[in-house]
Amino acid sequence: MLPLADQLAQGRLVCPRTHEPLTRRGDELVTGSGTAYPLVDGVPILFAEPERQAAYLEEAAGGMAAEYEQYERYGRREGRLRGTLRRLAHRATAGPDHRTPASEAAFRAVVAEQPAGALGLSIGGGPTRVHPKLVNLNIDRFANVDVVADAYRLPYADGSVDAIHCEAVLEHLEHPRRAVAEMHRVLAAGGEAFAATPFLQPFHAYPNHFQNFTREGHERLFRHAGFEIVDSGAAVGPTFALTDLWVFWLRSYVRPRGVGRGLGFLAAVVSRPLRRLDRWLGRGEGAELMASTTFVRVRKG
Repeated sequence: MLPLADQLAQGRLVCPRTHEPLTRRGDELVTGSGTAYPLVDGVPILFAEPERQAAYLEEAAGGMAAEYEQYERYGRREGRLRGTLRRLAHRATAGPDHRTPASEAAFRAVVAEQPAGALGLSIGGGPTRVHPKLVNLNIDRFANVDVVADAYRLPYADGSVDAIHCEAVLEHLEHPRRAVAEMHRVLAAGGEAFAATPFLQPFHAYPNHFQNFTREGHERLFRHAGFEIVDSGAAVGPTFALTDLWVFWLRSYVRPRGVGRGLGFLAAVVSRPLRRLDRWLGRGEGAELMASTTFVRVRKG
């Protein structure tokens, strides 16, 4: 991960309003014209419109913050019985999603193979860190977030980012074309981006949920922004989609609610081994027709 000091020294991190270079002054980042942005525990808060940050976080009754903070609570309560039971329940029901070989190869090519000193940006990154080479950008100072900013107004100079990762984000953006246009602006010529977005998944509001993407829809979204499509297809396969929807149905619609949650838990445990079928189904033709998630690997010409 390229340190903040290097991003500033190299002129990559800029004002999201004017794209003027930023320099550090105590606990602030400032432009030459005097605009200042706070640094909180070393994390720059670079929202062009601070009121929009508050609006995002308030959507869906603050569900995103609650979900992200759950990860932190588990970490803090690692030795406590309640936290341990919750983690065990999560592992029993979630399990691996068996990414397709094509999507894993695309991720490696875009992210893992970046040379030392490259700037890889994960838009929507956190509260986990999917790769140590990525700078995590999100709308608030959650765990493992390195830059707080808006996907519609990225605080990076034109052509200053070497690689972009964007997973489980575009479905939450009301205007995904604006965000993808920003990716194209900040990415260097010849740079690549990897995006993975739900296709057959239930509604999940973090902070809201506006659309899912087929493979074709994913490709067109990026092609309209000026990207060249390098590869695309299913990222998470059809068996995961089917079992995930079934578990969601039980938890959401069976009453009383406690019975539905119990049946959903049992269904998740029983169906977990079935998801291994995606190791083979994900390799076959047509996996994207019923995929849980589709992916694109794109290049800026």
